[in-house]
Amino acid sequence: MAASGEADADTLAALRATIDRLDAEMHHRLIERSSAIGALIKAKGIVRPGAAFRPAREADMLRRLVARHEGALPIATVEHIWREIIATFTRVQAGYDVAFDASVDAEALRDVARFLFGFSVTLTARGGPAATIAHIRESGTDLGVIGLAQPEEAGAWWRALGRPGGPRAMALHPFIKIPGRPVDVPALIVSPDLTDATPLEIALFAATAHHDGVPDETIAAAGGTVLARAARELLVAIPAGTRLSAVAARAGLDDVAPVGGVARGVALGVAADPLLYETLVPGARP
Repeated sequence: MAASGEADADTLAALRATIDRLDAEMHHRLIERSSAIGALIKAKGIVRPGAAFRPAREADMLRRLVARHEGALPIATVEHIWREIIATFTRVQAGYDVAFDASVDAEALRDVARFLFGFSVTLTARGGPAATIAHIRESGTDLGVIGLAQPEEAGAWWRALGRPGGPRAMALHPFIKIPGRPVDVPALIVSPDLTDATPLEIALFAATAHHDGVPDETIAAAGGTVLARAARELLVAIPAGTRLSAVAARAGLDDVAPVGGVARGVALGVAADPLLYETLVPGARP
């Protein structure tokens, strides 16, 4: 019995030593990453507003994370850790904070903002989508989180996006769709005008329907997906490179205007809009 107990103690000690070694290695890698970011800042010189945000690169990093992930650790936990790292080091390059729309389900939108950007940023609550976008425009540096489910009185708030030099749509949340994921509130991430020219897979535009009640199926048949609507005003996603005029003509839309672009997400084990998400089998490599 004593020998067995000693063996168990030795095994536990060895496992704890392995955990300590891995913790130290992860910390050293973060320090190494910090040094690399410092060198990057020096190489870039002065960072203009919007220059530090790289939504296409971030999406690529998250896709590679999904591709190599395995084991019992939930992918949402890994995503949150990674986003904390990305957001913190981005803030080192160019200071920013995050405004979130607190007019509808403020607690949920605050959770989305914390999940995406961690605890190194300051969060400020705003009284609606329009106020959130106005804050981003006035600050010139901050990001915004706006829930896509809005009451009718919010109107076509997305019409304030995409104007020259002004705020634009940068990303959709959630990026990784999984069964029972935390903070699963559909939201739009809004940024200042970006200097990153890397194209994203999905373009967003505002449009006015010719008549009331244009069904989502009509938009889908024209190659798009409705993300939000207010009466005859629509926020529509289409594959990047698709001619807006062609979609508008087929779906019966007028007054179309680009408002930004987002990356295509990843869906694991759940049904998802194929325009917005690539569906993967859990455990399989994309």
